[in-house]
Amino acid sequence: MIRLGKLALHHCRDCNLPLLKRSCSCGGEVEQVRLTPPGDVRPAFEFDRKMLKNIINNQFGSSYIPEVVLLNPTPAIDKKDEVIIDGRVAGNLIYDIWEKRFKFQPRPWYASLLDIRRRYVVADRGAIPYILKTSNLMAPGVKEACNDISKGDEVVVLDEDMRVVATGMARMDGEEMKGKRGMAVKIRARGMSEAERGKAITWDDVVRENRDVIESMVGGETKFIQETVEKYRKPYAVSFSGGKDSLSTLLLLLEAGYEPPLLFLNTGLEFDETVEHVYDTASRYGLELLEGKAGNKFWEAIRFFGPPARDYRWCCKTCKLGVAAMLIKKHFPHGVLSFIGQRRYESEHRARHGKIWNNPWVGGQIAASPIQNWIALHIWIYLFMRKAKWNALYEQGFGRIGCWLCPASDMAEFELKRHEDWERFEKELKIFSRKHDLPEEWISLGLWRWRRPPKWSGVGYKIEEKREYRIRGNEERVENFLRILGDVE
Repeated sequence: MIRLGKLALHHCRDCNLPLLKRSCSCGGEVEQVRLTPPGDVRPAFEFDRKMLKNIINNQFGSSYIPEVVLLNPTPAIDKKDEVIIDGRVAGNLIYDIWEKRFKFQPRPWYASLLDIRRRYVVADRGAIPYILKTSNLMAPGVKEACNDISKGDEVVVLDEDMRVVATGMARMDGEEMKGKRGMAVKIRARGMSEAERGKAITWDDVVRENRDVIESMVGGETKFIQETVEKYRKPYAVSFSGGKDSLSTLLLLLEAGYEPPLLFLNTGLEFDETVEHVYDTASRYGLELLEGKAGNKFWEAIRFFGPPARDYRWCCKTCKLGVAAMLIKKHFPHGVLSFIGQRRYESEHRARHGKIWNNPWVGGQIAASPIQNWIALHIWIYLFMRKAKWNALYEQGFGRIGCWLCPASDMAEFELKRHEDWERFEKELKIFSRKHDLPEEWISLGLWRWRRPPKWSGVGYKIEEKREYRIRGNEERVENFLRILGDVE
C-alpha cells in the first residue's frame, strides 16, 4: 500500500452519497470508505460505465451500474481500478496484459445483487464452511459448473440454494471441474451477505452536498495564490498541459483575480484532443498562449537513444525540459512564477514536494501548486461546479492525460486509443528489438517500457548499447544529435 496523504472519501448511508467530509447535511451515519491507498478517486464517466456494464454482462449475464460510480486506481502490473458503488468496493476492473482484455473481479456482496447466469460454480454443501474460512474450492467439492467457464476466468461460487458464497478465478475449465481432482477455483474474496441496491442518486446530488467543502478549499487556494504572487513578485503563468489538474489550477488563478498566460509544451506526441483543448481553453478565457514546440525532435532522437522507458526517460529531457527552458528564456528572461497542476496523490515523488519549489531542471522557474493536497474527486467536483470544459479524452476511458506513447502508460491505455502514428512507433520498436535480439514479449507485453525487465514478466533480456562516438564516419549522426539538443521552435 502506498499512502500519499489522508484517505478523503466518506459515504452517507442514508443518502447514499460519496462525501469529501465527515458529516452529511441529513445528519445520517457517515463512514470512511474502505479502499486501497493512495485513494485518488475519480468519477466513472458514461464511457467507463458502459464498458463496465458490457464486461460484467459478458462475464455473468447481468450487471448493476448506477449513475454515480467511482474508480480508484491501485498499484498493479497494469490498469487496476477499484470500482466503488453505493459506498463500497464492488470489485476490480483490471486489464489482463497476457490475454489483452479487460476483466471484472467482483466482490461477493456485489455479485449477490446480480442475476448470475454465466460463469458460476455451485459448491457442495459440505465445502461451504471451508470456503467461508480460508479454503479454495477443490474439484471434489464442485456440484455444478457452467460449461462456458475457461481456465483463468473470473467466476462466482454459489451454494446449493444459489446464494453467493465467494468469487475467484477458475483454475480449470468448467467441464473439467466435475469428477476431477485439484483446485477448481482460487478464491479471491469470500462472504455471504444480504446486500441491497442503494438509493438512486445523480452527480448533481453529489455536487450539491460537497459544494461547501470545495468552496472552502477554493477560498484557501485563491488566498495562497495571491500571497505567492505578492511574495515572489515575478511574472506569473500557468503551465497548461491540457489535463484536468492544470485546468483546475487555471480556474483558481482566474478566481483569484489574475489572467495568466498559458505555457504549453507541445512535445509533438500529444493527442489531437489535447492540442485542441489547449487552444480552445486559451480562446475561451481570452488568455495569451505561449507554445513551445518540440516538432520532430522525438523522431530524430529515437534512432540514437532507442525507445524511451520508465527507467530511461530521455524523451522528457528532449521534448519537454529543453522546450520549457527555451520558452521561459524567450518570454521570461528574468524568471517566472509558474503555477502547476501537480498533486501529492499522483506519486511518491510528488508527495515529497511542498506547494512551492524551485525547478532544478528549468532555470529561472519557481513552481507553485495550489492543488497539491487535492484528490481527483476534489478536482472533478470543482470542474462540475464551474461547468468547465475539459479534455475529451477523459470521456474516452482515460484517467490521466499524457503523450500517446508515454512509457509510464498502462498497456490498457494503448488499447483504449491508438494514435495515427502508432504503427510508425511500432516499426521503431521492431527495429530496436531485432538489433538487440530481444524476445517477442518485449513488444507484446509492453516490456519496451523498461530497460531492465520487470520481475513480474518472467522474461529475461539485456540491452547493451554499443554507441560509436567517433566523429569521423559519423558526421551525420553527430549532426542529428546536436540538432536534437539545439534550439526549438
